[in-house]
Amino acid sequence: MEFEKKVVLAVSDNANNIKNALNILQIKSMGCFAHTMNLVVQSSLILENSLIDRVKAIVTHFRKSTVANNKLHTYQINNGISQPKKLIQDVQTRWNSTFYMISRFVELEDSIRGTLGLLDKAPENLKGEEWIILKEMCQVLKPFEEATRVVSGEKFMTSSLVIVLSQGLVDVCSKMSKMNYNPRVLDIVNRLLCTMLEKDTWKNLEKVERYVETTKEDIIENLTAIIRNEKNQTADRNEQIPSPDNGSEEVQDLQTFGHQIISIWDTIDRNAAEVQPSGTSTSRAIIEVQRYLEVAILQRNNDPLNWWRENSYNYPYLHILAKRTLCCLGTSVPCERVFSKAGLILNDRRCRLKNDKVKMLLFLNYNSN
Repeated sequence: MEFEKKVVLAVSDNANNIKNALNILQIKSMGCFAHTMNLVVQSSLILENSLIDRVKAIVTHFRKSTVANNKLHTYQINNGISQPKKLIQDVQTRWNSTFYMISRFVELEDSIRGTLGLLDKAPENLKGEEWIILKEMCQVLKPFEEATRVVSGEKFMTSSLVIVLSQGLVDVCSKMSKMNYNPRVLDIVNRLLCTMLEKDTWKNLEKVERYVETTKEDIIENLTAIIRNEKNQTADRNEQIPSPDNGSEEVQDLQTFGHQIISIWDTIDRNAAEVQPSGTSTSRAIIEVQRYLEVAILQRNNDPLNWWRENSYNYPYLHILAKRTLCCLGTSVPCERVFSKAGLILNDRRCRLKNDKVKMLLFLNYNSN
């Protein structure tokens, strides 16, 4: 099956058993960037666990109490909010759900404060300073939420974004550490920055050898192999392609002189055989890479896959390498989404579904949007 040649890059969580298995198989791999960010942010949010727990308590009260939820809904309508919103409960294993909970909580601050005063058995409201801390926490966590959302995408390249996002987050935290935030919020920023700079999995992101064809030498080496392989395949195809039809049997008989066939294609075939690309496979690879490096950088919002589709003619071998490597993901999130959908389809009440039926249902579910 040539398993090693088919796997370009393996993406996994940061569990030691998975990493050891990939090392034994000698497969190029990288840790899931979303998992790494989750560990970094969760370790920093511990500093404000007590405040976050109080927010959770208030959110839980409104979500469990029909009376409290209805009063919050009515309060928003009475204050001119045409589309009232509900509070969001976080999920322990996903840090960004905590961000969404805090963001919605801050967004509905006036409504929450007003409604808590109307309830008989309401949980204790937050102090003014604590509301300010929550607002500043949202500003601090926003870049991490954006990076998580971007790197967890499925319809665009994500592996090539990992190093860029990791450097951007370090730079943003360095700037925020010098801003006039509340001291408690600055402690979170400094913890984020220190964890990123000290965490081994984060530092390993800068080691380009963990990725695929990231250095110019790697690209040239792979291009040389592609060009050499392409030349061999072209030679094989030329041997298998039959000569063009020279007409009917009567015409062929007229063109026959003795045992030699006189064809209009003789001159063309002879001239084409004499014209061969100059230079070695390595030199042609170097020229193509250099020509690519001289092109203006694509704007960040443009789709590089469309660019390669439009410029494949200009880079006949480099675009082959691009198709092979640009499929890499930066996280294991898409795979985990498939597992989650499979768990919803194959449940206790539908445990006798056959494999083929489950595959078809998953296919339809994945492509329904």
